[in-house]
Amino acid sequence: MAGKRGEARKGRLMTAERWQRIARFTEETFEDYLAGMTALRQHVVMDLKRKLRDSKVLDNSRHGARSRSPPRRKAKVSVLVPVR
Repeated sequence: MAGKRGEARKGRLMTAERWQRIARFTEETFEDYLAGMTALRQHVVMDLKRKLRDSKVLDNSRHGARSRSPPRRKAKVSVLVPVR
């Protein structure tokens, strides 16, 4: 019975070459994932910019707007604390 266990283990042992193949596959898969995420992010950013531009949400021109005076500054309030 001990001999059969040893034979079964030999078939399941992972060689260094097999580990290297697994590591390469994992690395390539992760690089593809990152490239896809980068492309998706660029697409989303471009689409968002286009939508904002088309809706003129970020239109900074004051076309037709009344000019405003700058906001007033609040008066400084001094608090006097009695010295003992």
